[in-house]
Amino acid sequence: MNAHVVPCADLAEYRERADAWTGGLPFPVLSGPSLDRYRSLFPEGELPRVETAPRAGTVISVGGDAGAAGRLLAAATGRTHRVVEPAGLARALAPLAGELVAVVGLAEDITASGDWPGAHGPVVGVVTARELTALTCLVYRSLTAGAASEDRVFVATHPMLEDADLADTNEFEDVLGLGRRRPKLLVLKALGKECCAALPDGILCGRSDPIDAPPPPSDPSYRHMPCMYGAGCHRADLDEDRRLPAAELHATVVFTHSCSSIAVGTNAYPHHVALGLGLLEGTAVAVVGALGVHIVQRGAQGDLEDALAEDLPLGRAVERLNERARPINGWLNRFGLLGDPGLVLGLPGGRASDAGAEPAGAASRRDEEAVRDLAHLSNVVLPRLERLCWLEPGVDALAVEGFRIRVREAAEDLQAPDLASRVAGIETDLAAFQHATAAAIAHDIYVNGWNYGGPSLDGLREVSQRPATCPNCARDRAALITMRHVVHAGLTVRTLQCRRCGDLWWTSEESDEPAFVLEGALDTDAVSGRVTGLSRTLRNDSEHVLRGGIGFAFAMRRFLGLPPETSAPISVLPGEKEEFTAEIDLVGHQPRPDVHTGVFIAIVNGAYIASSSMMRLAPAGSSDPLRPPETNFR
Repeated sequence: MNAHVVPCADLAEYRERADAWTGGLPFPVLSGPSLDRYRSLFPEGELPRVETAPRAGTVISVGGDAGAAGRLLAAATGRTHRVVEPAGLARALAPLAGELVAVVGLAEDITASGDWPGAHGPVVGVVTARELTALTCLVYRSLTAGAASEDRVFVATHPMLEDADLADTNEFEDVLGLGRRRPKLLVLKALGKECCAALPDGILCGRSDPIDAPPPPSDPSYRHMPCMYGAGCHRADLDEDRRLPAAELHATVVFTHSCSSIAVGTNAYPHHVALGLGLLEGTAVAVVGALGVHIVQRGAQGDLEDALAEDLPLGRAVERLNERARPINGWLNRFGLLGDPGLVLGLPGGRASDAGAEPAGAASRRDEEAVRDLAHLSNVVLPRLERLCWLEPGVDALAVEGFRIRVREAAEDLQAPDLASRVAGIETDLAAFQHATAAAIAHDIYVNGWNYGGPSLDGLREVSQRPATCPNCARDRAALITMRHVVHAGLTVRTLQCRRCGDLWWTSEESDEPAFVLEGALDTDAVSGRVTGLSRTLRNDSEHVLRGGIGFAFAMRRFLGLPPETSAPISVLPGEKEEFTAEIDLVGHQPRPDVHTGVFIAIVNGAYIASSSMMRLAPAGSSDPLRPPETNFR
């Protein structure tokens, strides 16, 4: 008899020893193929001692046969334990929402409960097997999880999938080699379904018996593979040596990305062929896998490695996978856990434990931000720029379409490792384009005059008008006017007009209350022979960083001796302000005294904002006129 384990000959002996077990006694296990496979990891024959460290959560056993196994798991880890019948599992789980719950039971009893146990609210790990000898060995392995395990990650990826070139292998031969080694984390990114995970040159099979062995009877309502009829493997292109029973693969934790690799309680195929259950008949202590149809999420592997390196229990690690996946693919990216959710494995060498590595989860958060930024570009900024092509004939429509193509290409792979840098590159180039556009508009204003709306002005029709107070003269004689284009229904322009002061501002932003505005005094006094500054402040009340360009020009004053246009890039954080000052050189330039009309224009986040300016120029030597109190307007 092994000093740390006592193999039991039958269920009666197992129950008796399980009821009497306490820490320090040999741990009871039913003899069978699963125990033999685990024993093969210890050539000297001494099986490891169980670890009795406390684990978080609760243990619930389903069905009478699993009660002894669940009792042992709970007793060894300091958790409460209860036994329920399959019909009562959902009711037992309902009050435990958010808690870690190890559901221990045979696969047929879990299926009889009617659903995947994780659907009922708790953070569930299902400790299960097709038959009782394998279940008792799984409980034992989960209590000796640190034994005979190499602290490394091995990744096998189908060559059709993304990042295949980064995997340890794309070939079945190397997966066969895992029958001789046991990595702590095996990642399988393959094509498959409940019964298998496949590479082009081989298949990992859920069956633990020979392919030509007669299967046990099963419900005819299940989907049956050819092997269940004695017709061999459905991969008729492969010889038998290209089929590896999952039970013969060594790994501590297996992370599968093939569809429906976790299907206990929701299985459409007989448990006899289930891939996840086959893996649990080998040396794995847990399987993390896809629930239902699955879209491979590239960042999931790194998230799991981070969680293990942070010493999160397996249940919390899978909970993190689901939280990170939900905003991306939702229903098509659900993960489940076969194994004890309270087990802490650790992963030295994981991403989060690398020297100098960024904090765990930082990459995923950055990618989520990049996706949001890309959506803002696609759904807000670029449509505005496309509308701007109607308002300003000088806007390069082909360049705008080029940005649309870049955004579309970036969106084709939202899990690309360089997504954040690609989005940042688009934003940088788009800001530069908007600055160049603002500079070109300012130059045209200086040479040819200002005509907000350009060729589309005749197509704009007033759709609303409401009274407003003029911020310049402070009288109730202004109106906020909204116009919409008769052909392009999405093209809306708003302007604030005063019966005394005239133009105050124009904007192509679609909001009734513009989220970013130019503020500053309409009338400014200046004296010939001096350098004066005309300013506007760009205020950002939106939730996004404003990027683009801002400029100023005197309207059609090139031939009247006024200084040329000026412009600059501008960036304003949400809730912040940035001031732009146009330095007006009235020393090197000698325009005649007059009221010179100018325009501040900004192209930011696709919107075109214009703010009028009146420079009241007095001759040199005259006393400075009294300035009225400065007021802000928008």
